[in-house]
Amino acid sequence: MPCASMVIKVTSMARPKSHVAGLVLAGGASRRMGRDKAALTVGGHSLASIMIEKLEKAGGDPVLLSGIGGIEDIYPGRGPLAGMHAALSHIDGAEAMLVVPVDMPGLRISTLQNLGKSPGEAVFFENQSLPLKLALNQRVKDRLETILSDPAADLSIRHFLTGLDSRPLCRDMLGRAELINLNTPQDVTAWEGRNENQT
Repeated sequence: MPCASMVIKVTSMARPKSHVAGLVLAGGASRRMGRDKAALTVGGHSLASIMIEKLEKAGGDPVLLSGIGGIEDIYPGRGPLAGMHAALSHIDGAEAMLVVPVDMPGLRISTLQNLGKSPGEAVFFENQSLPLKLALNQRVKDRLETILSDPAADLSIRHFLTGLDSRPLCRDMLGRAELINLNTPQDVTAWEGRNENQT
């Protein structure tokens, strides 16, 4: 499937704005990091607070944290899909949910805003499961429940997306560092060094 442009065309000034919620996925084991990623400080701020603020500035309301100190999974130990599923009961009235990992501090607010405005049931960047804009319709909810309730199911986000009307976006509009994950202490050191060199 060819990727689509992230350029948003506004056809009417009177068109109502979509209500988009936000979710930071921070429930992973962080084995390679050796400590809880959400509490890890980068540039003087925890990764969790960085990603929450980005979603808030991108228009997310509410913005939820899945993991330690956040909402609890209804299906514990079932990965990121369980975090998305648990968030549904804490969101009222939103048409879609912007989902980001806790370890991607390079994401720009404008990228998240455009992702949230992009049409489609499941919108993401080509060859990348997260960040993700997910419509909060019944089909999405049913698919999450079906997968999570099956002990033998493939719990990957990629598998989940195959059952939806998925729309990959081209990555050519993204900054080079936007989709970098901080998985190890070495990644954090490299990230901080990169930012110091740019200041």
